[in-house]
Amino acid sequence: MIYILTGDGKGKTTSAIGMGVRAVGAGKKVLMIQFLKSGGSSEEKVIKKIKNFQVKSLGRKGFFLPKESLAENPELKKKGVKPLTEKDFKLAKQGFDLTCKAAQSKKYDILILDEICVILKFGLIDIKEILDFLKEYGQKLDIVLIGRDCPKEIIRIADLVTDFKEIKHYYQKGIKARKGIEY
Repeated sequence: MIYILTGDGKGKTTSAIGMGVRAVGAGKKVLMIQFLKSGGSSEEKVIKKIKNFQVKSLGRKGFFLPKESLAENPELKKKGVKPLTEKDFKLAKQGFDLTCKAAQSKKYDILILDEICVILKFGLIDIKEILDFLKEYGQKLDIVLIGRDCPKEIIRIADLVTDFKEIKHYYQKGIKARKGIEY
């Protein structure tokens, strides 16, 4: 089946990790590929200790947006957000290649594609490639796609879609990300 965890609310990755832990408890094998994340998060440290739950991170350290987005909102640049570069395109392609190889290998029962929706929004991977992949493997594996702004074309073919809606967040009060809670 194809699962989508999207929306601007907090908890999408955490929810997917919970799905992965449950699957491992039932004897399944899980691979989580994190796009746009450099690794070393608190959850990754724990996942590495769980047999049959692997995580691979393919991203640079920090937060990145397309140059156009930074030009439209110069405040983001002041907050340390950097522009996407060719390296981000290469890392996204490596992540998607890894995803395809993992599906072909038949070693995993569940693939979790963390921030894949953001990758698509930024145009780092062509949506047609993802749609073709989902059409080929969505009936053979459980595939979890995570990230804000999931494209409608993918929502249409999904079996489950959960929209995480932010109602209130302490970031609005200027509270920064906290280790063990956000990373």
